Amino acid sequence: MTTSIESVSPPEDSAAQLLECELLEIAEQELGLSGPQALSVAQAMLRGLRKRYGGMRMGARGAAIYVPAPSKKERNEAIRQEFNGVNRKQLQTKYGLQRAQLYRILGKRPGAVRNGVSPPETSLSVEG
Repeated sequence: MTTSIESVSPPEDSAAQLLECELLEIAEQELGLSGPQALSVAQAMLRGLRKRYGGMRMGARGAAIYVPAPSKKERNEAIRQEFNGVNRKQLQTKYGLQRAQLYRILGKRPGAVRNGVSPPETSLSVEG
C-alpha cells in the first residue's frame, strides 16, 4: 500500500482536527449554531484551548483529551503582523519570548535585512 505525503499529517494536526470537529458538533447541538457561525465558535474555542493547555493531556486515564500545542507558524505570523517597530517588549511578554527569539522570528519575514549580510544581486553586470 502506498501512502501519499499529502495524506499524512503530524499527530498535532490530526488531534486538532478531531478536537475542532467535536467542538463544532457541540456548538451546533448545545448552542444551536449552524454553518459558518458554529465553525467560527469552534475554531475560537480550539485556539483558546491550544493557548492555555497546548501540549497537555487533560482528564483521567482512558478519558484523557490531548490538546495540541499552538501552531508556531500561526504564532510567528501573528507576531510579524503585530510588530510595529516599538512594541518589542509587549510582544515578548504576550508570547513569552526572549529578545533573541523575537528577533529571530522577525528576521524570517519577507524583505527582512540581516546585519552584515549583503542583499542578493538583482541584475547581472556585463563588463566590456
